[in-house]
Amino acid sequence: MRPALVWWIVLVALALAAGALFVLRERIPANWQQPLRALVFNVRIDDDVRIVMPDGTPLAGTLYRPRGADSPLPTIYVRLPYDRRRYGEALGEGMFFARNGYAVLVQDVRGKFESGGDDFVPWRHATADGAATLDWIAAQPWSNGKVGTIGCSALGELQYALARANHPAHAAMIPMAAGGAAGDVAGQAGYFGAFEGGVFQLASAAGWFSKHGLKASHGPWPETLDMAGTLRTLPTLDVVRRVRPGANAYEDFLQTSLGDPRWRALDYVSEDDRPRVPALVIDTWGDPSLSGTLAITEAVRRHSPDAAANQHVVIAPGNHCEHELIAGIGRFGDLPVRNADRPYREWYLAWFDYWLRGKGDGLAKLPAYQFFVLNEQRWLSSTQWPPAESRVQAWYLGSGGRANGRDGDGVLALQPARETNADEFLYDPLHPVPSRGGPLCCTGDPTQQSGPVDQRDVEVRDDVLVYTSAPLQAPLRIAGPLRAQLVVSSSAPDTDFVARLVDVSPDGRAINIQEGALRARYRDGVERPSPMTPGKRYVLDVPMRSIAYLLPAGHRLRLDITSSSFPRLERNLNTGGRNYDESAPAKALNRIFHGGDAVSFVELSVLDTPVPEERSFVGPR
Repeated sequence: MRPALVWWIVLVALALAAGALFVLRERIPANWQQPLRALVFNVRIDDDVRIVMPDGTPLAGTLYRPRGADSPLPTIYVRLPYDRRRYGEALGEGMFFARNGYAVLVQDVRGKFESGGDDFVPWRHATADGAATLDWIAAQPWSNGKVGTIGCSALGELQYALARANHPAHAAMIPMAAGGAAGDVAGQAGYFGAFEGGVFQLASAAGWFSKHGLKASHGPWPETLDMAGTLRTLPTLDVVRRVRPGANAYEDFLQTSLGDPRWRALDYVSEDDRPRVPALVIDTWGDPSLSGTLAITEAVRRHSPDAAANQHVVIAPGNHCEHELIAGIGRFGDLPVRNADRPYREWYLAWFDYWLRGKGDGLAKLPAYQFFVLNEQRWLSSTQWPPAESRVQAWYLGSGGRANGRDGDGVLALQPARETNADEFLYDPLHPVPSRGGPLCCTGDPTQQSGPVDQRDVEVRDDVLVYTSAPLQAPLRIAGPLRAQLVVSSSAPDTDFVARLVDVSPDGRAINIQEGALRARYRDGVERPSPMTPGKRYVLDVPMRSIAYLLPAGHRLRLDITSSSFPRLERNLNTGGRNYDESAPAKALNRIFHGGDAVSFVELSVLDTPVPEERSFVGPR
């Protein structure tokens, strides 16, 4: 046999073997692979760490350490409610940092899996338990006394809960998609990201609590639940118990009013907190709790300027926790995504190497804010949020009184109409406007898509008011928070208003940009709920999250207004009562006034194109 042919046979055999190994790896659970990976990377794993809290409750942990380390190590600390022995992110961080010379402690939170406690509510005890664990780490002979924290979603929120303590060993953190840590900071009242403008984010909250919210469960959660068929349940209080019976923290969240001081016992970040831990903060435009992330980071800048110098914020395209994946996915909802890659793993090591080891420059060249502009396919940077170069632009609502649906007469314009007019729609909680894209999660319906998606099928409904601009003469780049000021009335003592900004292409496709909601009883703040007087006019300020988005010339800007987005948001039953334990809804005739003395508009932060010298990020990648 000729040598060249032999080599070809060997190469083909190796390729087939590599493919078989890849397929095998994909099918073998990550926790089964961990011992083999530990051998390959020379990492020691101890699954039997037990740390006793001051009240006597033992918390279970897994400790990863590089074998043969001959000096004290910096430590990465990861906490989670998802089972430290099996959760992919926890397993991955344990091995990644251990093979890069760190000790890593991964810990089940109180009340979950092998940790003690039987009254789990997120995030009760999180600050004190975290601080006690840092005391323990710093006292170990293998520790250099410096600890960093990392993780996404719940794993990120627990970092902020710990940062409230400003523990001397907590040297740095990397919270990702962690805006659910915001409590009453900057008027958010988000609490686990479960609330938006006082409206319960039903699908995501019910989906999470159904799997993970049992107060006394220490075992695995069910992989499948009939959420799609259950979310319509009334009263809302019964949604979770229908699919997962047992005492559940879901009920605590629904039954505790947003102004109740008991929220302070759950260790969410409040306006009084002053976290000073150096932070590399990462989030995405599609994250349901993005507003909480920005509220916390801006509070740090507002209250602790010295700490703000050690805080960097990165906002990527994608849905919840997709920042590392989005470059490979290549799409965010219906939008293509290019140039989204960032060297996240390199950044993580550089960040912790500086703060925990004293090596390198700690990403000193990274800007205070780095953000991806959707539709423009590029990263820009700024010193604050919104960017100092941005300017506020208001687009005013107008119509001849018939803005119902996209074929109505609603318009958006840069000047308000002289004459006052009104549009009205009948909101029926039993026939709510369906959610389409946006920060949507956990519906149990595989056909539901998150992120920017076409809204045309909901914009034909009479209970959706549609206001559309003329075609844009020049590109419009939005970079900052959105809000809608609406002059409204209702026949009900309480109702909701949902505002959605939309990009309309010349072919008619209508892609949602960002959205928000407000429960009318909270128009003066969650601490001062008050009913509406039927027929009386009120001015509402509806927060609509932040975004960086480019509308090309020829596109049109659109604002949709309605009173529901189901199942993303809990339906307001319009009674003015507690809502969560009610089953008999009422219809509401809701009106939007505009023009003359009724100033209704949507407000954007506009960043002109091109920016002088194009302030695109050109630092280390």
